[in-house]
Amino acid sequence: MGATRKRGRSMLLDYTDLASRLAQAGVPVAAERLVDDPAAAVAAAVEIDGPVVMKLISRSIVHKADVGAVILDIADEDDAVAAARRLADVAQGQGLPDEAWHILVQQMVDTKRPEVFVGLKRDETFGPIVIVSAGGSLVELLPERAIAACPLTVDEAHELLLGTTLGTALGEFRGQPDVTREVAEVIAAASTLPEREPGLVEADLNPLVVTASGPLVVDARMAVEPVETRVAGAADDVVDLRPLLEPRSILLVGASATALQPGNRVLQYLRQHGYAGEVTVVHPTATQIEGYPAVPSISDIPAGTVELACVAVPAQACADVLEQCGLIGVPAAVVMSSGFSEVGDNEAEAELAAVARKHHIALCGPNTVGVMSPGSNVHVCFSQAQSMATIPHGRVALIAQSGALGGSLSSQAWERGIGISHFISVGNQASLSIADYIDYLADHETTDTIAVVLEGAGDGRKLLDAIAKAKRMGKTVLVLKVGRTDVGARAVQSHTGSIAGDYAVYEALLRRVGAVPVDTITELLDALAVSDSGGGLPAGARIGIVSTSGGACSMLADISTQVGFEVPVFGKELQGRIGDVLPSYAAIANPVDVTGRVTADPSIYGQTLEHILASDEADAVAVLVTTVADPMAEDLAAQITKALATTAKPVLVSWTIAAELAPKGLGLLRDAGIPVFDDPARMIRAARLAGG
Repeated sequence: MGATRKRGRSMLLDYTDLASRLAQAGVPVAAERLVDDPAAAVAAAVEIDGPVVMKLISRSIVHKADVGAVILDIADEDDAVAAARRLADVAQGQGLPDEAWHILVQQMVDTKRPEVFVGLKRDETFGPIVIVSAGGSLVELLPERAIAACPLTVDEAHELLLGTTLGTALGEFRGQPDVTREVAEVIAAASTLPEREPGLVEADLNPLVVTASGPLVVDARMAVEPVETRVAGAADDVVDLRPLLEPRSILLVGASATALQPGNRVLQYLRQHGYAGEVTVVHPTATQIEGYPAVPSISDIPAGTVELACVAVPAQACADVLEQCGLIGVPAAVVMSSGFSEVGDNEAEAELAAVARKHHIALCGPNTVGVMSPGSNVHVCFSQAQSMATIPHGRVALIAQSGALGGSLSSQAWERGIGISHFISVGNQASLSIADYIDYLADHETTDTIAVVLEGAGDGRKLLDAIAKAKRMGKTVLVLKVGRTDVGARAVQSHTGSIAGDYAVYEALLRRVGAVPVDTITELLDALAVSDSGGGLPAGARIGIVSTSGGACSMLADISTQVGFEVPVFGKELQGRIGDVLPSYAAIANPVDVTGRVTADPSIYGQTLEHILASDEADAVAVLVTTVADPMAEDLAAQITKALATTAKPVLVSWTIAAELAPKGLGLLRDAGIPVFDDPARMIRAARLAGG
């Protein structure tokens, strides 16, 4: 069984119901009494030992402090009488009838530790999530917050908390004991609330305070909406993606004998790039199209002889074409046709998906540009990016929701020499989702890096699971999320709603499973260039720096430490070997300044690199060359490539000179597969992003 939320207005739980749910979840709350009138509030204040707080409770009041509905430090009966009277006046000022408000009398909690906010939200993409940040009045002021999917174990909640400055402040600090574990226990307990309350929309537990006897939640609110139970649908059909991405034979339905249609482009690109498998075209009258044989109908093709069908016919004919493909045992299809959910026709798209499920067809699309696997010369795609004369294949897979953007990225990648193992334009994802493709590529031995251009995810948890699998398999997953802002901004009444925007949730959850979010196309391409050359580096990697300028050395060291790399001081033995090569006035401890002597003897650059690369004191070397032009630039580039041939360690190169001054030197490096950056900051950041 499952639960489906009914779209409608959510409502706040009354305090009695909320307190009951918190208690059932094991969330500790301060000693309190909920009463109906000022006289009862005074009696409760006298009954509770010590100073108390009084709060006006009403579903009509969201943020109590904003309307003066919280009174602190009530020390005696006289204070209680005055406080209860003030709250009654606030209720009257808010226009609340007597039955619409209560007074909560709560033990005054004293703490010297930072207050904590714990928010819960049922995200439309990822399901229940928990948000942790500084609490009290600081919740919307301080930007740092940690976000995770619910539920959390205590260990997971502890790890989440320790990753924040709030966690540092709750640790052993200025004589105060470490209370992070105790706070994590409350966070973990709170994270079970969405399971206990399927209708939960949002909840704020704010603040959670740390007292001498342990953490306590002293205020909370929860919004719920009606849910209806349903029987869970059938599990996803497991299909093999190999025939989709590495087909041994292709059927094309929808090419023209007289005009240049998307289907014709597919045929042209298959021929241009040397696809070796059998290609058959379906056409009612032609016997040959674009040099490939044509047959009148799908039924004329022997069963079991086609692995991939490419469909480029009007939308209303697609389901019937796919049905016919299923009858002859075609295991995969790319439906390029548009006119489905992207224009509001969800019914036609659902019919297409149903046919794919019926025949166990791996369906890409509809509304897709297509797929490419350059290593197998598979170009079932109509993107004009394929018109490039040279299309290198490599170990980078590119998955894009926007086919046009994905095609342009492919062309830019190829222009920079970045080889692609697979390009997948997912289209409307009627059947296969981005998560399915990532899951397949996680097991793909010829793919090391998966780049995703993501607009949105239908099943966020499935996406996270697939990325986590890829990470376990040693893949780097780079994600460029587009559509980060909510142009249809709506008013939010809860703290949780205002601090957990859509992209903040995406970014936090993607990072937690090991994905690497990137901000721009340039960042993505830079990271792919470094990844394709084997130069990705993890945080903490030790960088050796070599430059022709002392100022450049300092700049590169600053950038490296800013992104989390280490720039270690070399040991005396390594310094001695470098010192034997360079003049006595050279800086040799790391960064290494080879000085202007390199203009007279370029070999000292290569010798210095070889000494550093041969040592166990650096995991990689970053090279920054300044104004060195040809022909000297060519000699220097030859020294760098020679040193690179002696090691498996990454060598990163930034050359800050106008390209027209060193075409031979720069060309020599690029021909050797070494990406060259004109900005050292881009180079170092790309290495960090590519390192996962």
